[in-house]
Amino acid sequence: MKFLPDFLARPPKQWTRRDVLKLSAASVTTLGLGVLGYGCAVRQSVEISRVEVKIANLPRAFDSLTIAHLTDIHHGIYTGAEYIDRCVQIVNGLQPDVIALTGDFTYGGKRYVEPCAEALSGLRARVGVYAALGNHDYYVGASSVALALKRAGCTMMIDQLDRLELRGESLWLAGVDDFYYGTTDLRRLLRDVPRDAARVVLSHNPDFIEEFAAKNEHADLMIAGHTHGGQIRFPLVGAPQIVSPYGQQYAAGLNRKDAMQVYTSRGLGTILLPTRVDCPPEIVLFTLRS
Repeated sequence: MKFLPDFLARPPKQWTRRDVLKLSAASVTTLGLGVLGYGCAVRQSVEISRVEVKIANLPRAFDSLTIAHLTDIHHGIYTGAEYIDRCVQIVNGLQPDVIALTGDFTYGGKRYVEPCAEALSGLRARVGVYAALGNHDYYVGASSVALALKRAGCTMMIDQLDRLELRGESLWLAGVDDFYYGTTDLRRLLRDVPRDAARVVLSHNPDFIEEFAAKNEHADLMIAGHTHGGQIRFPLVGAPQIVSPYGQQYAAGLNRKDAMQVYTSRGLGTILLPTRVDCPPEIVLFTLRS
């Protein structure tokens, strides 16, 4: 910017209001570009979040059960197969009992569906790999995404239940469809689950916890994504934009709705801008405690 050398060479008493505005604009622009550039460089530096979750009615047989959680992979123009392969290796290294995938597998077109599923086929868990869908999966065709994941060895949890049994005790897994594009009937989905049974729910969107509350249904733990944690966050302010009527309430981490717990992962991929600021990608390893 040509004005900077001349401007900085002037004594302060000669500075004009226009000069101050120019310098301020240049400083903000430079800082902004620097922050975004740094965010681009570190956007695939994955953090492992180890989270213990207490569930009052969890059967003792399932105390210490581990669930690895991946979400919002967004394989596409910003998120390559090599990065997904690395995340798969990280998860397998954690040796989880269960792996939960909660939607938004691609970003940028149908051509990324099969390669993403192929990369995820390398996931290994003692009990199994479970997958739910998100809004971006509907953009490219929910049925094609579900089929690719099923071929990759995932158990699809689109309005489905699975009862895990161990030493005569049970833990229920439930998967709901996408909050915006699905047609989940919670009462119908959960009608065969005992009211006092321990329930872990896979949902792409954490706002679904409000639907549970409105329908007087219960989830001991809901595992979700969707928000990316905001993707760009600032100290004190948090994320400038969270696509949710509840604002920052379920933006990231472990939160509560009445007696229910919901964890929102920051996810792995990015959309719109290939950058993350103060919001690193995340793989979560839950340990359930009774």
